[in-house]
Amino acid sequence: MDTKAPFKPYNQGQITFLPPSLEELIPENHIVRAVDSIIENIDTAPLYERYEGIGASSYNPVMMLKIIIYAYTQKVFSCRSIAKNCRENVMFMWLSGMNTPDYKTIDRFRNERMKDIIQDIFPEVITLLHIKGYIRPESYFPGEEGAEGGKWNDEKLREKCAGLLEAIDEVERRDTREYGEEDLPEINAGKNIDIQSIKETGNKINKKISRKPEESKGIWKEIKKLWAGFSEIK
Repeated sequence: MDTKAPFKPYNQGQITFLPPSLEELIPENHIVRAVDSIIENIDTAPLYERYEGIGASSYNPVMMLKIIIYAYTQKVFSCRSIAKNCRENVMFMWLSGMNTPDYKTIDRFRNERMKDIIQDIFPEVITLLHIKGYIRPESYFPGEEGAEGGKWNDEKLREKCAGLLEAIDEVERRDTREYGEEDLPEINAGKNIDIQSIKETGNKINKKISRKPEESKGIWKEIKKLWAGFSEIK
């Protein structure tokens, strides 16, 4: 009798006849669709009016607005992190139409094109998402309690959103201090990992995970003894 556990097929190199579109990968009631619909239903003409009809082409301001507002709903406040998500996160890829603006472009849009209107847009988006059950303010603003017996009214939400938008400026200043003019280092961050290093690391891992249960228990006992010794140090 075969007692091996069954597993679902796993093949990273599997070829499909028709590759899935990003649209198919976004759940019907996902918050990203809510943000997309909200922005699509506001008057974005004032955004377009901020651009001159000369010079190099710019990213669509509606797309830029969508990715920033959605990022903020996900507590992603750094322009570098937003740019990273546009490269790696399927929700952002769908929302951006596969555009990949760099962090400087996102920051210029945030700080110049949109500075005086995001204060009108973002609180209204958060308020609606709260009403519809997408966001719980007590989780989104940890450590804060709603007004009137714990209930979050519109005024309280708008007040907290305004404070958050001010704090985002400090996030950008912090990133600039840390990275200077560089982007996040997930691409070509260090030296190439050679096959020998991979094999050596794999061998170390194999030795650790192949220990017998009683050996592992012995190791944990020693760690606990060591930790107890540290805890006595004042």
